Amino acid sequence: MTPIEHNQDSGQALVLSSDSETSSLVARLLESEGYATLKCTDPDAIDHCIAEPSPAVIVVDAAIASGDPLDLCLTIRQLPGCDFIPLLLLATDCEEADAARAYDRNVTTVIAKPIDEHVFKKHIRSLGDTGRTISGIRALRMPESNVFQTMPDAFFVVGKDGLLRQYLGGANDDSVLAPEAMEGQLINDVWPPEAAQSMMASIKRVLRSRDGHAFDIELQGQDATQAYEIRLLVQGRDKVLMIIRNITSSAGNRAGSRDDDSRDALTGLVTHDAFLTCFESILVDARLRERGVAVLSIDIDRFSRINDTLGRAVGDAVLKVSGQRIERCLRGGDPGNECLTRVGGDEFVLVLADVESREDVESVASRVQESFLEPVSIEGHKLVIVPTIGISLYPLDGENADELLKNSRVALDEAKVMSAHGREFFSNTMKFRARKRFDVKNELRWAIEKEQLELCFLPRIDLVTGRTAGLEALLRWMHPLRGSVPLSEVIPLAEATGLIFPIGEWVLRSACEHAHSWQPQDAEAPSVSINLSQQEFARDDLVELIRQSLDASGLPANRLELELTEGMLMRNRRAEAVLRDLHEMGVGIVLDDFGQGHSSIANLTSLPIKAIKIDRAFVDGARVPGEQQAICSAIIAMSRELGITVIAEGVECQSQVDFFRDRGCDAVQGFLFSEPLAAEKVPAFLAACSQAVDKTGRLDLGTVCKEVRIKAVS
Repeated sequence: MTPIEHNQDSGQALVLSSDSETSSLVARLLESEGYATLKCTDPDAIDHCIAEPSPAVIVVDAAIASGDPLDLCLTIRQLPGCDFIPLLLLATDCEEADAARAYDRNVTTVIAKPIDEHVFKKHIRSLGDTGRTISGIRALRMPESNVFQTMPDAFFVVGKDGLLRQYLGGANDDSVLAPEAMEGQLINDVWPPEAAQSMMASIKRVLRSRDGHAFDIELQGQDATQAYEIRLLVQGRDKVLMIIRNITSSAGNRAGSRDDDSRDALTGLVTHDAFLTCFESILVDARLRERGVAVLSIDIDRFSRINDTLGRAVGDAVLKVSGQRIERCLRGGDPGNECLTRVGGDEFVLVLADVESREDVESVASRVQESFLEPVSIEGHKLVIVPTIGISLYPLDGENADELLKNSRVALDEAKVMSAHGREFFSNTMKFRARKRFDVKNELRWAIEKEQLELCFLPRIDLVTGRTAGLEALLRWMHPLRGSVPLSEVIPLAEATGLIFPIGEWVLRSACEHAHSWQPQDAEAPSVSINLSQQEFARDDLVELIRQSLDASGLPANRLELELTEGMLMRNRRAEAVLRDLHEMGVGIVLDDFGQGHSSIANLTSLPIKAIKIDRAFVDGARVPGEQQAICSAIIAMSRELGITVIAEGVECQSQVDFFRDRGCDAVQGFLFSEPLAAEKVPAFLAACSQAVDKTGRLDLGTVCKEVRIKAVS
């Protein structure tokens, strides 16, 4: 046995492996997550290894067993107090049937060798403090029959069907939970529908992923609502260990036992002044001991939308839950080593002392993000809350509190606009990008007020008639000094600052007004299509906003199309209901960039999709025979069978037109026919297009293209 001392406080981890390389790797990964590690290389000494340290997690390398490693796992489970300790099995070439056998022996999860470090750490993080809680109970050395009885947490074994199979004890004095009365009943029968639904979904999730999981629920008592934290740990193939902790009383005691003047009335966290005092103390200690400090600025995305659409009460509840979730992600140990406060409404700042590496901070930041994976249930609303995190480090990014706070916010802004992971460490280059974004943000606000934004329209040509089948509205920002500003710069910034909403409303209103002004009496006038961003599509009032714009402009609903990407439909839980409402109104739905996202044929048949646009990457590859042409042909054939219009976007040469026309594609769109047109030039283009088709008497796209270009610019 080789004990490895560690100052962090996730508990003791026991690693059973005869391979030094595997043992060292696992120990390193466990220590990075705050575990003190004990190694054991002799299977016959396992009972002695487990007797003293009360491990919070046990990792077994299958190669250590002389026979069937599952027999070794069963032996561990039969040792006193090891019934529920998280048990991870490392196995090479483990088939699904072998994994099923392992789960029958109450192995928590099977991890494949060679070890994927990200996967391993993900499983470890998912345990939270569940293992430490259980090992702490073992450390009481009480008789097995009484070991759970005096605990403030309630412990249950629950089946995948929601049956509360066994009440192990704990929380006997909790009259709202009433744990003793729950044994032998179904969760659906003892809890309110919303809480029961969350519980059943979480059970299915952990049994599928083999990860631990934690979430919050509220139960109504006679006098007040009680808040509970639920933690789940897999036990075998079809059951979980459920630990229920009443977090209402602990939050109340914490708030009541300290000076109210030093506490935020809403979240119970320290006030900003008390936080700064703590922060300065941490920095003084860091300078003396030459230790690292990390500052995490944590922002709740789209919080203003929650406040505006659901009301202040729901917004306050979201902030309170957010503070609780972040607080539970702290490392524990000395309370003076970390401090957390709320600033600026929906932003939290967390300071961590004794930081040894970026990996230490990454671990905490990752836990914070993972703690928000479970939707927040408030007043009948299920809200998906997403935090964004900016990080600065002492002494690298600043010598004092002001510098570190400022630079963590610079990193936060960078994470909002640039990061794929929702978190960023500060770097000096961010300052220049931040300054530029600040200038552009102010100028963009000015552009909205001074009407510097413009719409241009890209025609879509019908491959059967040669006439204009539609016009896609494209946004332009004509800066008085910089000229045309690329949308790739405008849209991410607009989304990060909330300006996407006034811009989107202006685009919708203007496009409808222009479309109505073009041949308003012509029943065959083309539709106008508008691209929606993810945030715009998530608006609760989207359907009503579109209805108001149509009514104000007088444009018939069947002449408006909305372009959405496949990913937007997958990420929006209300997508189907919203699309149905729009379809009933008469608005057409166009699926953009088809072929590169996550859609399936089932989505096309279940949702009211009017048309799809083949992704331009496939269209570009259709210039020559090959795989891309085959994909395009398959998409066209499938769509025609389903009665969905097919549009090829990004068409730039005649060979592409010929290919798509021969395959039965309905329409094409691209610079071959026209550059995007200013609104005042659209009527001339429509007329020129019609005249060119009438003149040829047949569909001759070469002549149509030539005539359109001549007459549209004259």
